[in-house]
Amino acid sequence: MSSSDPASGTPRPEVPFVVIPDTPSVLVTVTDEALREVAHGMGTIETTVTPGIYRIEQRFAGAVATRFVEVGDEAFTERLPLPRVPAPVPVRRTATTQDEHRLAALRWSRESTHRTGAPSLMVLLRNLRRGWRLDPYALQLTAEGGAAVDGGEVGWRVDEQQGWSAWSGPLAPGGYRLRLRKPSGEGLPLAQALWVSEGWTTLVFVSNGPRGAQPQHATVEMAPLGTGWSPVDEELSLAREAALSGLRQGIDLISDQQLFPMLDSQRADPFLGVVGAHAMLLDHKPDLRRLDEVVRRLAPHLPGHPDVAALRTLIDGPPARVASPPMLAASCRLLIEADAADPGVIEDGSAAEDVAERLVGRGVWTTWLEQERWPGTLRTRGGPVPRGTGGARPLASDAVSRVQAYVQEIADLEGRAVADVLHQVSRDELCRRTGLPHRPVERAIEGLRETGAG
Repeated sequence: MSSSDPASGTPRPEVPFVVIPDTPSVLVTVTDEALREVAHGMGTIETTVTPGIYRIEQRFAGAVATRFVEVGDEAFTERLPLPRVPAPVPVRRTATTQDEHRLAALRWSRESTHRTGAPSLMVLLRNLRRGWRLDPYALQLTAEGGAAVDGGEVGWRVDEQQGWSAWSGPLAPGGYRLRLRKPSGEGLPLAQALWVSEGWTTLVFVSNGPRGAQPQHATVEMAPLGTGWSPVDEELSLAREAALSGLRQGIDLISDQQLFPMLDSQRADPFLGVVGAHAMLLDHKPDLRRLDEVVRRLAPHLPGHPDVAALRTLIDGPPARVASPPMLAASCRLLIEADAADPGVIEDGSAAEDVAERLVGRGVWTTWLEQERWPGTLRTRGGPVPRGTGGARPLASDAVSRVQAYVQEIADLEGRAVADVLHQVSRDELCRRTGLPHRPVERAIEGLRETGAG
């Protein structure tokens, strides 16, 4: 790229051009006046350009910021403020931090709103923008089987003027659910997986938007039991938001400069290490040796944690048998893949198996349709799909019916008998194609063979 001096017509010399974003995981793109890309990369950009007008675009955790700059005949250096990032956590340097929400998080991560004792779980629902309508009791916490554990409305502390509600309390280690008390805007009874670990407080920050609570966009942290939330390391908090944004999009959006502290955070926040490990796996050639080291460091801090068990499926050694669903959807996918190859990784008849059969794509968190809250007509298990239906099925049909409909659809499209399709497509392959664990696939195959479909 070159430009000419209008008086002499001779090319103007290039000058150093440096832009430094506020945090290293910002994706920076620089284009010239003709919209040609000059530079592109994560973090600081160092290059040379000819004098002129340039457009600098920053992307970070779903936020985009653009500015135009003029470069003269001298070296150009510009520090870029962080894009206005919305975040469920009230961390400073984001667009949605509020001091009163920070104080609420600090208090209720150390004190219980329900029962007595140091809280092992805290949920903070907060308005991202002042003036939005807040239903302080929109969320409900339940045991893994679906029974409420939050004490109802009396278990929550509310400040509607400041725009937040909080629940905190001591819970036994294990799996739990976070759900909307009423079905979502789509009318679906959805739930998300939570996990409480011995000696730790799980901190769940949920944003409230113009249409109500948004648990699918939550941020989850952990803190040693009794110490409460600690917002002092803003760089790690921003790294977490960048990593979660990358997981939502399936893109590696975090720099090594931020990733490595996340992977080494097991003493302060081991779940940050879990998120960092999944961010690392987004690389087209992930370092499995480093992953092995991360999992080995995390395991003593999070014994029995299903997300750690999911990561273990990628490294050597016998996989753990998992009975509870992991919190991250990426972890759930790893377990389903491992269960297809090694039946029993997801324990038969467990909550993890039940959830894996009813997953719904809702961002980074393991989210599913709760069978017990489905309308009655969708609760019953379907049998083999009759021929001539073209594989049509209701959105919320059970996993067995989905597999059978898939097999029937292949048979219809290829003009073959179902038995021929089952002979050609293995159980493991059906697990892979449908994204389901082995048990519902096996039940579907058995049902098709028993009825002689095809």
